[in-house]
Formats: sequence, C-alpha cells, structure tokens
Amino acid sequence: MTWEKDRPAAAEFHRVPAPLVPVFDFVNTLDARSFGGRSTSDDLADWLGEHTEDEAALAVRLRTALRQLTEANRDGTTKNPAGFAALAAELPLEARVRGLAPVDGGCRGRLEELLASVVIATADGSWARMKTCGAPDCQWVFYDHSKPRNARWCSTAGCGNRMKTRAYRARG
Repeated sequence: MTWEKDRPAAAEFHRVPAPLVPVFDFVNTLDARSFGGRSTSDDLADWLGEHTEDEAALAVRLRTALRQLTEANRDGTTKNPAGFAALAAELPLEARVRGLAPVDGGCRGRLEELLASVVIATADGSWARMKTCGAPDCQWVFYDHSKPRNARWCSTAGCGNRMKTRAYRARG
C-alpha cells in the first residue's frame, strides 16, 4: 500500500502513529516541495495499485478533501470541505465490533480503509494532530507532536526557521 523504500522512513521520521501511516502516505502523494525525485502522479499511481480512471479521480478527490481537513487542523478551524459528505457516501464503511471496515475490495477498498482510519482517528482525537505545513513552499502533511498541539511547520529546523527568517527580514 505504500512505497517500500522512502515513504515508511518519512512516516517513521515524523513519528506518525501506526493507524495513520497509510493516511500520511496517501495525502503526501501530493508534494508541493521541489526536491526532485518521483512525480506525485507516479506516487499516487503506485499507491493505488491497479485502478480505473474513475477510481483515480475518486482518489484525487479524497486526497484533496483530506488535505483540506489537515489545513483546517493547522488553522484551528472545524470546517469540512465542500462535498465531503457526498464523497464519504461514495466510500461506504461497515461497522464492526472492533471498528470500521471497507465494504469493497481493490482500489476502492483501500480508499475506504483510509476513510475508516480518519473516522477512528477523529473519534480518538489523533486526527486533530494531522496538519499541513504552514510554509507556502512546502505544504507537507505532518503529525503534530507538540504538547500544546500548536505546531505550524513540518520541521522547526527547516520550514520553521525559513518562515521565521522571512518574517524577521520583512519587519526589518
């Protein structure tokens, strides 16, 4: 379900809780940073596995909605993306004693698993810690480990330092 070489290392580096690692991998198939390497369309295609054009379009809509939710987490708002309820209705889940399960198999089933992980993480409070980096040239989704839950950047040493330096220079 993820890229075996580089993405699990990213999730481990960011100390993402195991139930949210697939979501972390999926939302970061859209990478606004320009570090070279793989294209995000290749990453998404690898993540989806065998899929139809309709499933790819559904995946892009889900990824966009989840990224909008991580932006809302960063900004401290509770807005739901437009059409999120309709999107969720396209990815049915089955309630079970130990959580939620996908109804479908294949690519749709993997997307349903993501949605189930988000629903469970919302219920246990861990979803609020999934945020989009506040640096406009990054936009990486990260897991906020700060005690007050107010981290704004994926890395204080990288993006945070750049943004603070820009703000200082703009004042000066």
